[in-house]
Amino acid sequence: MTWLGLNQLHLDNRFRQLPAAFYQSVAPQPLKNPYLIAFSTAAAKQIGLDPCQTSAQTLSEYFSGQRLLSGSEPLASVYAGHQFGGYTPQLGDGRALLLGDLVGTDGQRWELQLKGSGKTPYSRHGDGRAALRSVIREYLCSEALAALDVPTTRALCIIGSETQIYRESIELAAAMVRMSPSHIRFGHFEYCYYSRQSEQLKRLADFVIEHHYPQAVEQSNPYLTMFAEVVERTAQLVARWQAFGFCHGVMNTDNMSIIGVTLDYGPFGFLDQYQPDYRCNRTDDRGRYAFQQQPSIALWNCVCLAQTLSGLIKQSDLEAALQRFQPVYGIAYTELMKKRLGMEGRTQQDGALIDTFLQLLEQQKADYSIAFLALEQAQRGDSEPLMTLLGASDRFAAWYRDYRDRITANAAAVMAQHNPRVILRNYLAQAVIERAEQGDFSELAQLHATLKQPFEVPLNRYAQAPPKSENNVSLSCSS
Repeated sequence: MTWLGLNQLHLDNRFRQLPAAFYQSVAPQPLKNPYLIAFSTAAAKQIGLDPCQTSAQTLSEYFSGQRLLSGSEPLASVYAGHQFGGYTPQLGDGRALLLGDLVGTDGQRWELQLKGSGKTPYSRHGDGRAALRSVIREYLCSEALAALDVPTTRALCIIGSETQIYRESIELAAAMVRMSPSHIRFGHFEYCYYSRQSEQLKRLADFVIEHHYPQAVEQSNPYLTMFAEVVERTAQLVARWQAFGFCHGVMNTDNMSIIGVTLDYGPFGFLDQYQPDYRCNRTDDRGRYAFQQQPSIALWNCVCLAQTLSGLIKQSDLEAALQRFQPVYGIAYTELMKKRLGMEGRTQQDGALIDTFLQLLEQQKADYSIAFLALEQAQRGDSEPLMTLLGASDRFAAWYRDYRDRITANAAAVMAQHNPRVILRNYLAQAVIERAEQGDFSELAQLHATLKQPFEVPLNRYAQAPPKSENNVSLSCSS
């Protein structure tokens, strides 16, 4: 692999293989006096971009809308979606442009999308800009999830500016580049289906199969093979969300990826105190997207996708594929939770041990991440933190006896590989944002460096539980 500087990269734009009805060409609107705030070397390496050949000035020029990479033909795509259960017939890239795509270091093709690039035909009443605080949150969380091996879009860089925008108050605008093998959503299919563009829908499905599910081509019904794989990837993705305590906050169908990666970071939150009904989205009055609801909502979204494919796949086959969601989710979730608890192999009592552990956390209002670390610490001989968190009941004593009988001497080592020492708690992100809004980006760099190595870093100040006032906070959709 040849490592390149930014001005040596050449983009294609395979999305333009689709009919013009799927997108409109849009030029990015430059930010005022742009400057580089953050850069992810891990993401850069995915696309063969050499940090040593990439200056801050060059990055700020290309990703603030001032210049375009070679071959770039920016576009905004149109899609629809079910938002909080109700169908919205036209959405689309309202503050992001697809710059193009290129082949990365592993042969995977990556799309580069510029977020915060200004108005598009799909901005509706928005300004097409992104607030610095929301860009920081997405940058940190997408890279944090990647380090936890949770499928996600990646974040390449943040570009700051002097451009002012109004959200809940006057703020500074910023832009970021996010990367993904695809940014196609369930909502792209819904747009075609509900606008009765059956031929366009077939073209879209063929495009997705060609570029993301090539193994489906030789099957008797490639569309069924694609859909079944989407269902399973979605189930596995949400299983990892649940195991690590991640709450997305806005699981609308337009925020669901056709390749099964975490897409769009709004009012997300990692669990602090274990609270199954935690709502990280302040506007989610009915708790539709509460933490414990995420698996059922993911399946509901897959049902919505199935409806769009009903002209290409028999109803009975769609239903059979959907029935795979629960077992795939259950296996993936159980296996990861077992590893977090240090349980190797398989026994009939594993599910009950996991469920009771979570019930104990809820009963004691224990911190989710710290509880796993305390359990691990107990297996190394120091049980005081665990007893402080959970040891005040006969139920815990009975569970702990059964748990100790279940694990082996290797439990602590297994747990160390699967229990992050640090997660992106909302109070940590907020502290970074407040410093950044004053022009100090040092804390952003330090937290990002820590989140890149969640299993290797020693316990530090980022591993602490939040102040009570910052526990399981809810955020607005502009976050």
